[in-house]
Amino acid sequence: MITRPPARPQSLLRAFVKQANATPSSFLKRQVRRKHTVPVWANQTKQDFFARHGVPGFLSAETYQETYVKYTQHLCDRLNELVLGTADESSSTYDLHAKCAHRSDRAHLYNLAAMVEFTRFFWEYLTENEDPAIHKPGLNTTRSIEASFGSVQNLREEMLETADAMFGNGFVWLMKGKNVGDMRILATYNAGSPYPDAAPRRDDKDMATFDGRILSDQLSGRGGLGLPSLEERNISTGNSTAGSFGDFSSSRANLYAGALDMQPILCVNVWEHQWLRDYGLLGKKWYLGAWWDRIDWQKVESQHALYETGGEWSDYWSSGSKSPYATTGGSSVLDALRR
Repeated sequence: MITRPPARPQSLLRAFVKQANATPSSFLKRQVRRKHTVPVWANQTKQDFFARHGVPGFLSAETYQETYVKYTQHLCDRLNELVLGTADESSSTYDLHAKCAHRSDRAHLYNLAAMVEFTRFFWEYLTENEDPAIHKPGLNTTRSIEASFGSVQNLREEMLETADAMFGNGFVWLMKGKNVGDMRILATYNAGSPYPDAAPRRDDKDMATFDGRILSDQLSGRGGLGLPSLEERNISTGNSTAGSFGDFSSSRANLYAGALDMQPILCVNVWEHQWLRDYGLLGKKWYLGAWWDRIDWQKVESQHALYETGGEWSDYWSSGSKSPYATTGGSSVLDALRR
């Protein structure tokens, strides 16, 4: 026996309308979910050109499809599986890499997000333009290079030699500090990050060949790699360590131990899969030389302007400042790697 009448059509309609008219907050929450996919660049025209033609004189269209489109899509697919239904679902790959870098239990998530970011960075800083007249650094970038390395040619040699000397996968970065003319080369292994936010996983040393005691001294403030200790820097610089950019400044307060307070403005990808198709197993050196000739220096110049915040060039030179390249006794990133 039926003890209650079946729901009337109007009741069913009201139930459906009530479900459809969910609260705006829950609707918006669903909308902000981010399905990670192959990153789209700011310069869509260049990306479309690479998809059709590759990078002229450097990498083929097939290599672009394999090492950018298919590779980053694979990374994103795995990333989506890990973040589905979690608070990280709406985070960008950069934010994921930054906040997971400090947690060993989330290393897999970090690696996936970091490699999406770094692979995009490498490709986006290449140019499709074959005009040799624009294949040189902009004015301000050139000045910083000359202040830090002596000349553009010196930077080229040191950056390519550093990349060629890396035994394993990784990236070599040109880093820009906040002060005028402040540049440095940084080598990161595997998915090690150049960004200060992810300093603990910067992985800029090959621990198979590096003396860990030196790294321990460096991170604890006792020096290492020819660097002065924190105490020595305080004695030599006096009160200048406080303020905007010193060791005890507000700009360093949120940095992790070992963080390099600089930002990347250029990188070369030295993962083996990047050159294997077009240059062969032993073609790394030729790949690196061709990369230098296809740098998008206009994009580098724009990034240089974003990160340089201190002083004017006239103030820099009139102060009698010397190139850091000339004051290190010839020591370089390559020398550190060899030691």
